[in-house]
Amino acid sequence: MKKAIFGCIILLSMVFGGCSKEIQKEPTEKNEYGDKLIAETMGVPEHYTFQNESESGISKVLVDADVLVPEVYGVDVLEAIPAVFTDEEVRAFVERHSGDFQWKHALTDQPYAGEGLSKEDLDDVFLGIQDYSLWLYNEGGQQGDDTIQEISAHFWINEKTGELAYQPELSYTKFQGGDDPVDPRMFAILPLNENNMADDCTISLEQAVAFGDEEVKFFFSDFFLSQYGQLGESGNPQVPNYYGFRYTRNINGIPVNVEPYGGGGGDGSDYTIGNENICITVNDDGVCYVYYQNPLKTGEVVEKNVTLLPFEDIIDIFEKVSILSIQHLELYDNLVENVMDIREIRFGYMAVKQSESVGGYYYIPVWDFYGLHYPVYENNQYYPEAYDAPEFTINAIDGTVIDRNHGY
Repeated sequence: MKKAIFGCIILLSMVFGGCSKEIQKEPTEKNEYGDKLIAETMGVPEHYTFQNESESGISKVLVDADVLVPEVYGVDVLEAIPAVFTDEEVRAFVERHSGDFQWKHALTDQPYAGEGLSKEDLDDVFLGIQDYSLWLYNEGGQQGDDTIQEISAHFWINEKTGELAYQPELSYTKFQGGDDPVDPRMFAILPLNENNMADDCTISLEQAVAFGDEEVKFFFSDFFLSQYGQLGESGNPQVPNYYGFRYTRNINGIPVNVEPYGGGGGDGSDYTIGNENICITVNDDGVCYVYYQNPLKTGEVVEKNVTLLPFEDIIDIFEKVSILSIQHLELYDNLVENVMDIREIRFGYMAVKQSESVGGYYYIPVWDFYGLHYPVYENNQYYPEAYDAPEFTINAIDGTVIDRNHGY
């Protein structure tokens, strides 16, 4: 289950691999759902500790985690509707990143004149997968220097079923010569330095957040910062340490829990959507990378004010099953250590694929156990850096353990 919030008052809490940012939304109306916050109803503690190990002692589950719950009085299940990028949305995105230069089509070198996504050759003739894309670039930038900018938009449709075949993607990249900005999908979000800054930036965290917020709020009013820190690899000078931000949607005061690496899986005729999020990289010049994946629309309420399992039931499931979820790796003779280390537990939404009889996706309340799973093998040193991904996910309604790689 590999890779890997709440309005006005900002609480910056350090998680060992980067930080989470809670955005405190106004609680929903009491008379709509009752007079108790869900944290009280479920009996949620502020902190939880636990440890367990297999008989061999190789596999271990370690938990020393704060428990984060939004201040709401009730939770609904809603439709989560997969979407693609419209031509109007892409044009607005291009306009947002335009200036005193000419965007050109990367494949034809012709000037961009407001065209939408074009239909490319079939990616897979047998499956009938059709690629819709737009790829723009410019060289020289506003200052006539070696700045290079790129915009790309893609989505793929299975023309036999009319459904998505791969995740839709929209991105903007700005870099100097061969110095690519750090892609927050590919690297962990690491803690900021002792000055609460990114190592290769001189602007403050607050200034960097302002750049990121401005970018996101240009398009969305219901996306909020979920994780922040600096991107890169410890001790690797080839990768600049810029600010890295991940934004997710907030629905009626409840965050959609961030999955740093997208989640979902499959392809072609068996695709499951992953997590919707916006990744942004900021350096001293402002936003240098934007990546938006898996756009979703919030649909109708499927079930209002659902009954949530007590937190002690959730923990009982975790304590029994978590060790089993990693212990299978002991089948490898060269496994030396196998640890799931949990540093934060969050309540939030996840877009979960429904059965074929129901169809589609629902926003379901879940408990995500954020941390890091690091198996260590002989002659293969591993140094854990970031604890920013959900390593274990439980349905908050019925206690089902969810595999985020499959979306259900």
